[in-house]
Amino acid sequence: MTHPHPRHAGQRPRKTSLQGMALIEALVASAILGIGLAGATRLTLQTLQIASDTRQHTVAQSLGAHAMECHQSGRADCGMQEVMTLQGTRYTIQSQWQARAGVALSDIEVRVQWQSLGAVKKSATLSPHPETASPTGQLVLHSSRDEVPAWLGVSLP
Repeated sequence: MTHPHPRHAGQRPRKTSLQGMALIEALVASAILGIGLAGATRLTLQTLQIASDTRQHTVAQSLGAHAMECHQSGRADCGMQEVMTLQGTRYTIQSQWQARAGVALSDIEVRVQWQSLGAVKKSATLSPHPETASPTGQLVLHSSRDEVPAWLGVSLP
């Protein structure tokens, strides 16, 4: 049987210093976990914003392509300015038609503008009039159309 050393006889082991270290370790681990979760949350929010911006750009491309095809086909019912709301985003489609001098060509420009939801929240806090904020997204399509009638220049065999 072992006997305690005479200097340590009557002294209790020091549990308080070990318990204090465990508490500090738990606090440090909680702080590291909190920082990691904050970073993951920010990354998720940025990913959602990028996905929303990509969706809005894709819708704008589709609307612009549709307007451009309408003008290139020469249909009379093509609007020069339209405003529509799709999937919670307001799109403004403006078309310009300009004849080139000296040639039988017309230049067509279709401009699609929209404001992303994230930009609305930012402009509402920065500007007293968020409805007058400039659009954050813009897509411009250019093309030309010949003005020569289809029957002209057709030769029969």
